[in-house]
Amino acid sequence: MRSSPQSLSRRGFLAGLGVLLVAVHLPPAEAAAVGSPSPLSAFVGIAADGTTTILSPSSEMGQGVCTALAQLLAEELDADWSLVRVVTTEGPEFRRSLGPGYTMQVTGGSTSVPVWSEPLRAAGASARDRLVRAAAARWGAPAASLTTDAGVVHHPDGRSATYGELALEASKLRASRNPPRKPRTVDRLVGTSVPRNDLVAKVTGAATFGVDIRIPGMLRACSVACPVFGGRVGAVEDAAARAIPGVRDVLVFEDFVAVVADTWWPAKRAVEALKITWEEGANAGLDSAGVSAALRAGLDAERPFVGRSEGRSPALWPAEEVLSADYEVPYLDHAPMEPLNCTVHIQPDRCDVWVGTQVQTMVLQAAAKATGLREEQVFVHTPYLGGGFGRRGNNDWVEQALAIAVRLQKPVQLLWTREEGIRHGFYRPAFAGRLRARVAAGEVRGLHVRVAGDNILHRYRPRLLQGLPLAKALPMEGLLESSPYGFDDVRMEGVLVDLPVPIGFWRSVSHSYTAFFVESFLDEVAAKIGVDSVALRRGLIRDSHARFRAVLELAVEKGAWGKPEAGRFQGVALHESFGSICAQVVELSMVGGLPKVHRITAAVDCGPVVNPDLVRAQIMGGALFGLSEALGARLDFKAGRVVQGNFHDYPLLRMKDAPNVEVHIVENPTAPVGGIGEIGTPPIAPAVCNAIFAATGRRVRSLPILPALAGGKA
Repeated sequence: MRSSPQSLSRRGFLAGLGVLLVAVHLPPAEAAAVGSPSPLSAFVGIAADGTTTILSPSSEMGQGVCTALAQLLAEELDADWSLVRVVTTEGPEFRRSLGPGYTMQVTGGSTSVPVWSEPLRAAGASARDRLVRAAAARWGAPAASLTTDAGVVHHPDGRSATYGELALEASKLRASRNPPRKPRTVDRLVGTSVPRNDLVAKVTGAATFGVDIRIPGMLRACSVACPVFGGRVGAVEDAAARAIPGVRDVLVFEDFVAVVADTWWPAKRAVEALKITWEEGANAGLDSAGVSAALRAGLDAERPFVGRSEGRSPALWPAEEVLSADYEVPYLDHAPMEPLNCTVHIQPDRCDVWVGTQVQTMVLQAAAKATGLREEQVFVHTPYLGGGFGRRGNNDWVEQALAIAVRLQKPVQLLWTREEGIRHGFYRPAFAGRLRARVAAGEVRGLHVRVAGDNILHRYRPRLLQGLPLAKALPMEGLLESSPYGFDDVRMEGVLVDLPVPIGFWRSVSHSYTAFFVESFLDEVAAKIGVDSVALRRGLIRDSHARFRAVLELAVEKGAWGKPEAGRFQGVALHESFGSICAQVVELSMVGGLPKVHRITAAVDCGPVVNPDLVRAQIMGGALFGLSEALGARLDFKAGRVVQGNFHDYPLLRMKDAPNVEVHIVENPTAPVGGIGEIGTPPIAPAVCNAIFAATGRRVRSLPILPALAGGKA
């Protein structure tokens, strides 16, 4: 199977691809949200040579989505997998409703397979039906008597025709309203671990990422913004920068300065040579101590938002029955391996933008606004993303690239330095949590959780759903209906702490800290009442949540719970996010007072599995991503500035420190389709901290782990 390293716009695809195009319609509710009576949601094209091109609405950022989505459509189409290629595309047909009156094409929230599986299967079924009817007309045979297999239509008498041979005739037929579907029992692609379609290109270095884009006459740009959030450019001395060979210009904007050169290295050197006086503004006094104090004050707020309340109020709990603990997590950067970059080429009647983005619609709209062109004159191309994790769901560096290109009126590629990327991110917000449990007669009867921090939705789209309970509840993801645990008394509260730090969606979003709070606290409670951690969870899981119990049991069985190797200690955590359930058992030892994780055993139930290897890879990646951040990553602030700037002081997990990760899948084909890209991240931090307690008797309530242990803040 082949995969295109770059994207086409849907318009380019329609103009230049093969002879058979198939589209399916969104459900009425989605159609109304998009604002058209019959918007298209998925396309497939078949050329005369049999090549089947599948348009993916989701960006490929390493999660394998182009493979999984192609499997779904190719399965229903009964395509020859070796002739399938995938192109990431942009178009209004791929926008989804994100709230009243707001639609966007977006890759995030582990939604690609859950959202697109049915539309893609429908597109495949429609294409197969038209090909079969074309063959039936050619042969004068009943369509019901014909069969398909790997891109070929077969007649009972032995005649056959390839899809490529039939494509032209099929393209002249009207689509059936309800084309026949294949029984799931005969699936040959879905449910199997076909190799990723981008594997060879990425292994050989042939894959095209945003940084690889080259256009004739293209200039290169490097930029620097005010190091204080909200600051502006004051005065700029640029003589030394302009004297560097290869530098073409120094461009001063309201809140950043860019240097344009023939190649990027002179541009970077020139940026470093600039002498800029910044107007730092009101946030110049921001520091980490102030952030922590604001979060802690939020825990004492008098009027929190109540997301869930059942049973008796915690105010009525007898004091002797209450156990409590406070937790805190820091701001975190996404730190994708590929630095942020964007290439723009503006012409009189069109604008092309090449960018690894998770939000094609936002790029399109920003380009139209910056250039004054109509949206249909803007073409967004999505190459492979060298990591996203939510960071490429923002648009700030794209807007910079557009501003530079408009000023120059020449093709330009903007590439941020690593330092610029880390110091000007949209971070996972810092949060504090206060948890209280009511324990009576050796049983946990009540749970009260209060979280305090900023709300991503208020920052991402300032007016998006702010007044609705759904938006207010975002910081409490994982604490509400998705929790498997049953208590007599439950109260879940959130307090908004408005801080001047840019925040955004980060892998697993609020689940990244709510899982840490709850799963760590349950372990504390288990230890206080003298109950095994797994046994406590078994007793708390509601009968209506049998899927959680199955996942927990598989993880503890495969992880040999209670039987660690000599000198090693175990911790466990269980959490649901994005429609999927993951349990993890961690086994570690303590070396010089610090943890060394040897083994992570994970079990996952994500409903129907499209590609088992992709599921395992994403759970592995999510667990290691979360472990990396939990151990040592954090962002500190001093004088309004982010202290960290590169991997030497924002440490990521090195290969030599990565533990063995085993992933076991709970087969559940009749359950709803769940996400998988973020599911492995939430359980890892509490599982590690619980194992540290088993090893040392010390509780880690403040992340990251290594500084907390070394500094005595655990």
